This record gives sequence, C-alpha cells and structure tokens, in this order.
Amino acid sequence: MRHWSRKQKTAAALAGFLALWLGAYFLYWQPVAEQPLPGLSPRPGAEFLNARKAVEYYQYEIRRRPEVVENYVQLAQIFLQEARVTGRHHEYLPQAQTMLAEALHRDPDHFLALATKASLLLTLHQFEEAQKLVEQARVRAPQTAFLYGVLCDALVELGDYAGAVKMCDAMLGLKPDLRAYARAAYLRELHGDLAGACQAMKLACDAGVFGQENRAWVLYQLGKLYFIQGKLDTAAHLYNGILEERPNYAYALAGLAQVQAAHGQREQAVAALQQAYREIPDHGFLEQLAVLYREQGEPAKANEMIAMVLENFRQHEAQGWNVDLEFARFCLEHDLRREEALERARREYERRPAHLEVLATYAWALHLSGKTAEALPLMEQALRLRTPRPEFQFRAGVMAASLGQNEKAKRHFESALALPTGLASKDRQFAQQQLAELQRASKVS
Repeated sequence: MRHWSRKQKTAAALAGFLALWLGAYFLYWQPVAEQPLPGLSPRPGAEFLNARKAVEYYQYEIRRRPEVVENYVQLAQIFLQEARVTGRHHEYLPQAQTMLAEALHRDPDHFLALATKASLLLTLHQFEEAQKLVEQARVRAPQTAFLYGVLCDALVELGDYAGAVKMCDAMLGLKPDLRAYARAAYLRELHGDLAGACQAMKLACDAGVFGQENRAWVLYQLGKLYFIQGKLDTAAHLYNGILEERPNYAYALAGLAQVQAAHGQREQAVAALQQAYREIPDHGFLEQLAVLYREQGEPAKANEMIAMVLENFRQHEAQGWNVDLEFARFCLEHDLRREEALERARREYERRPAHLEVLATYAWALHLSGKTAEALPLMEQALRLRTPRPEFQFRAGVMAASLGQNEKAKRHFESALALPTGLASKDRQFAQQQLAELQRASKVS
C-alpha cells in the first residue's frame, strides 16, 4: 500500500478543491452576452427613441457576435450619456461599468474601452485612476481626439492646468468640435479671460445641433459666463432660448433661477429650481434651494434641503463616488459638521493640492478652525490664475483683515466687489462695510 507524504496529501486536497471551484465557476458564471442585457428606462422625446434603437442594436450585436469588444463599449457610452441627460447616475453608471468590465476582460488594451472607463471614473471623481487609464489608451491611439478631451478633464481636476491646456490644444488640432471648444472656453475662464471664454463657448454653440443636449449644455455655460459679468438680461435671453429648443431643460431653469434671485424674485427662483430638480435629480439644485430658503428666512425648508443633499452624498459614496470636496464645501457654507468638513477638505488637499476649488475650500475650513495664518497662503494659491471667483477674493479679504494685513484685505475686498454677481448678499454687504472701514483707517493713519 502506498503512503503519501504530508505535502502530497496537501497537494491532492488543493487539487480537489480547485477542481470543485472551477466546476462551480463554469456551472454558474455566464458571459455578459448570455445574461439579460440592460436597457433604458422610458422618458419622453425623440432623442430617447434614437437612444433606445441604438441600445437595441448593440444588444443584438452582442448576442450575435459576443467577441466584438466595440459593441460593449458603444453600449457603455450610451449608458453614460443617458446618465448625464437624465441624472439617473445610480441606474446607468453600474450598467456602463458592467459593459466596460466585459470589454476589458476580452481585450485589456482596447483603447476606446480604456478611455470610456476613464470618463466614467471622472464622473466618480476618481481622477488619478482616470488619468492612468487614458494615458494607457493614448499610447495605443495617439491621434484620437476623444482621448485628449478625457485627459484634459483629468488634468484640470488634478490641478495641472498647464497640462490641461496642452491637451486641449492637441484636441483642437485633431478635431475642433463642440467638446473641444467648450473645454477651451472653460480653461480661458479659469485663467481670467472672460472675453476669450465667451468667444470659444460661442464656437461650441455654433458647432452643436439644434435641440440636442450637448448644445443646450454649452448654451447654458455661455449664459453663466454672461451672468458672472453682470449681463443678466443676456444670460436670461440665452436660458429662455434653450427652453425653446429643449423644453424644461433643467440647467436652463437653474440658470433662470439665478437671474431671478439676483433680481430679488426669490419665489420665482424657488419655483424654477423645484421644476429643475423634478427634471433631473441633481443635488446642485437642492443646494441652491437651501441658500434661497435661508435667505428668505425659512429655516425649516432650508434644513429639509440640507438633509436631502447630505443623503445624496451618502448615496453617491455608497456607489463609489468621492465627494469629499463637495461635502466639505457644502457643510462649510451652512456651518455644519466643521470637524468632518475640515478632515474631508484636508484629505482632498493631500490628494490634489494644486486644484483651485480644493485649495479654497481647505483654506476656508482652516480659517474657521482658527488657523488663519496657515489658511491665507493657500487661499492666495487658489487665486493664482486670476479666476473670476469673487467668493475666493472675499474669503481672502476676511482672512487678511483678521491677521491685520489691511492693505492686502482692501485689495481682496475690492476685487470681490468688482464683479457684480457671485457673492451672497450678506457677504457683499460685509465686504462693503469692511472696505469702507479699512479706507477710513488708512486715511486716519
């Protein structure tokens, strides 16, 4: 009789276990093509009918030829676009992830699958991983404009603005279309060139197709640029024009709400934002409502909106989003959970220390925690590109004044008040009072 050693017994046991595991794996695992493929939830409009036809086509192609990777990627891109148009991210992003996982399982080096996954990761605010993936894709397809757009977005979010400009220029050189012009406009805005930003955004609008969501989006962005400059009638005209092309477009409604609030028409602004949220469940609309209710002296309604925003953040995090910046910024604005806001802002600063919004948020959190001397240099870094953000200048002025740096405080308050919009009414009044006091003090001295 043969006697097995301990090693032989162990090897035999492992082999038996592996055989059982593989048997179960092949018994229960099915390729995506053999499972029920996800589709779209109904919504009104011819645009949806076209999207549904495209989904049905790629579903058919996947079942017919499951080895063709391109079909999974195209289906994923439709889900990503539908998430953008409807705001149903919790429904469509997992579906896109499933399609991309199958595509990359079949071909780990497929450049369009890599770039599309990078685009999805940008939505989830996983910027570092998105950059890595799209860089891999660029090696394989260096003449594809879409890749440079995704890489431009990733670099913006990581605070590498010079790198983002280079990628945008490359995209414009390869394919000067709506997406490229819109990115150029945003980069010009970040660098304080509002006239150039408007010029580029107009090119983006002209490159769009009447009634399509991407044209509505860039028209909305153009309206925001005019709003920043105090050209409220022009902004309102653009927003109303969008609503003629694309009725009930949520972001145009939100833009109109900003104009109405600036004119003191707060009830109309609230109604427009409520309608916008019914169209697309974007927590940004709830954030605007919270501010309006607070300014109207309706704390119960403001608190209801605040609770809904925080629940939105919780749901996002449960699905893999990073919302540290958004959470910190929102809580600081409403004087909530200061310690947690500071910790989240610190984490985000460690992750992307050159990003303007991250710098400004972390600096404000530090100031509110009594660390103003540490905060002011960070806030000044947030202003390094001369981005037209009056709230950044206002906060820098508050910090400088609290440190006794009166001349610096005056400059920041003057810059904050130079743009006619962008500051909350209470902040504008405070800046005007502080500036008047500082000017009187300088005359006396």
